[in-house]
Amino acid sequence: MSPKILQPSRFVFLKGAVTIFLLAAFYLPAHAQAVKKTAKAARSTDVVDATTWDNKIMAGYQGWFRNPGDNPKDTKQGWSHLFGGNGANGAVMRPGFDMWPDMSEYKADEKTAVPNYTLPDGSQAYLYSAQNAKAVMRHFQWMKKYGIDGVWLSEFCDHFPYGRQAYDSTTVYTIMHNVQAAAKATGRTWAFMWDMSGFGRQTSKSEVYNIMITNWKRMVDEGVTSTKGRYMHQNGKPVLQIWGFFPDRPASQPDYMNAVIDFLQAPGKYQAVILAGVDDKWRRTGTPEFQAMLMRMPGLQPWSVGRAVVDAASGYKVPNSINSWAGDMALCRAHGVIFQPTINSGTNIAGPPPPPGRLPSVPRRSGNYLWAQFVAAQKAGTINSAFICMFDEINEGTQIMKTTNHPPTQYPFLTFDGATSDYYLRLVGTASMMLKKHIPITPVIPISPFDAKKWYRIQNKASSLMLTNQSKTAKAPLVQTADDKGANGEWQLIYAADDANSYFKIKSRLTGKVLSRAPDDAVIQTPDLKSDYAKWHFEWDGTGYCRIINKVSGKALSSNSLTTADSPVIQVADPTKPVDLKARDDLRWKIIEPM
Repeated sequence: MSPKILQPSRFVFLKGAVTIFLLAAFYLPAHAQAVKKTAKAARSTDVVDATTWDNKIMAGYQGWFRNPGDNPKDTKQGWSHLFGGNGANGAVMRPGFDMWPDMSEYKADEKTAVPNYTLPDGSQAYLYSAQNAKAVMRHFQWMKKYGIDGVWLSEFCDHFPYGRQAYDSTTVYTIMHNVQAAAKATGRTWAFMWDMSGFGRQTSKSEVYNIMITNWKRMVDEGVTSTKGRYMHQNGKPVLQIWGFFPDRPASQPDYMNAVIDFLQAPGKYQAVILAGVDDKWRRTGTPEFQAMLMRMPGLQPWSVGRAVVDAASGYKVPNSINSWAGDMALCRAHGVIFQPTINSGTNIAGPPPPPGRLPSVPRRSGNYLWAQFVAAQKAGTINSAFICMFDEINEGTQIMKTTNHPPTQYPFLTFDGATSDYYLRLVGTASMMLKKHIPITPVIPISPFDAKKWYRIQNKASSLMLTNQSKTAKAPLVQTADDKGANGEWQLIYAADDANSYFKIKSRLTGKVLSRAPDDAVIQTPDLKSDYAKWHFEWDGTGYCRIINKVSGKALSSNSLTTADSPVIQVADPTKPVDLKARDDLRWKIIEPM
C-alpha cells in the first residue's frame, strides 16, 4: 500500500498525524511564530559542530558543473554536465539539465556567459562553475544563511588516480579544495561521498580496492580529513560515505567490498567511520551476505530520489521510500547501526527539460513532496539527521539552491512555479530546525513559497488569460483579460498560517481589496477583513499550476471554460477524484513571479 500523504485540501491523513492536524487549528498561530523565532536563532549559529554526524542536515553537493576556460590547458572540457557542444556558429547547445540557477547574485568573476542563450528580457544568460572558488563560497554562504549544516561532497571513484577516468582527478581535487575552504570560512562541515557507480563489471576486485584505499590514504596523509579543515568526524574518526551499495551491482558485493571495509575500519592512522549509501531495496532484494556486509558499517542511508508511487486518493506522486523506513530502522537498531534518511524535493531524471505538456518524473508540488518526507522523519521518532538530495543537481532537477523562474527562452526549462528562488533553501532550513529542535512538523508547510512584498500575475491554463480587477467598486466581480501588465492584474499573495491549512489572501494592487467569494458563486473584491470568505488555498497538483480553492465554499476558481477577454471568473465545485481533474484546465492557474 502507498502512504496516504495529507494534501492540504484533502482529508487524506498520514497515519498517526490526525491528532496533530486537528490540534493545529488551535495552536498554529503561536506555533508559526515559534518556528520563525527559533529559525532566526538557528541561522545565527556561526559554527557547526564538526565532531559528530548527529543532529546534522547535510545536502549532497555534486560540484561537477564546469565551464569552458576553467582550465586553459584542458581544451576538451567544455560545459561539463551542462551542455553538449560549444555553441559555435550560432548553434543553441542542447542542455543536459532541467532548471536554470538564479545567477542574479553572482559577480562577474563568478560566472560565464552562455553562447546563444538569453533571458526573457533579452539579456545575456550566465552559468557558474564549481571550479570557481568564489561561486562555491557563495553556495556555502547560502547554507549558513538558511541553516544547512554542510555537504556530502560527491566524488566518483573511477575519476580518482588509477581509475578509468583518472584524467579528471585534477578537477575533482580542485572542487574538493574549494569546498574545504568554503566550509572553513562559513563554519559549515563536510565529508566525502564516494560514488561507486563508475565501477562496472569490467572493474576488478583489486582495482576497486587499490583505487579507493590509495585515494583515502592520500586524503589522510595530506590532512584533508583533519578537523582543521572542518571535515566531519564521528567518535574521533573522519566520516566517509561510500555510496552505491546496490544488490545488483557487482562491485558493491561482499567479495569486492569486505576487504575495503576491513581496511577502513581497522584501528590506526587510516581508520574511518563509514556511512553506507544504499539502494532503498537493500533489505528486499539483497542477499543475507549483502545485508550482513552493510550491517558491519556504523551508518546507513537508503536512496530516495525517484522512489515515488501514485497516491490513489489524490492522484499525486508521493514518496514511496518512507514506507521502508520502519523496517530499515528496526534492522539497523538490532545491529547498532545509525539510520539516516535521504530526503529529496522531487526530480526529473535526467535532463534535458521535459517538452511542454510533459510533467517531471516526480513533480515537486511547491514543496509538498519534500515536506511530506520531513513529516515522516519526525514521526519515526529517533531521526534528527538527514541527507538532502541535492544542493546543486540541476541536471536531475533535485537542487535546492537558488533557481530562477525566468530562465532563458531557448528551451522550456522547469522553474519553481512562482516560488521565490530561495524557497527550497528556506524550506529545508525551516524543516531542519524543526526536526532538530523537536518542534512538531505538521503536514501544513509553515512558510509561504512567495514574497509578500511582490505583486504576482495569475494566469488561467485553459484560456491563457489573466485574473483581473477592472473596477475599484466594492463587490465588483473579477474577470479574466489579456495581460496588459497593468496594476489591475497584479496581486499580493499574503500567507495566512492561522489554521490547519495553508491559505492566502489575494490582494489587488489597484484597489487594495481582496479576492472573496459571493454566495452566488461569483468572485468579487471586498475590503481586507479577517474573513474566511477571503481565504484561498493553493492546491498544487504537479502540473506547474494550482487550483485556487475558497476556504468557506470549498469551490475552486474557474475560467468557466471561456476564452474571451472580460469573461467572468466563477467558483465551481472542486473535483474530488483524480480522474475528474485531468481535463479541467479551467481550474488551473499559474502564479507568475514579477521579473
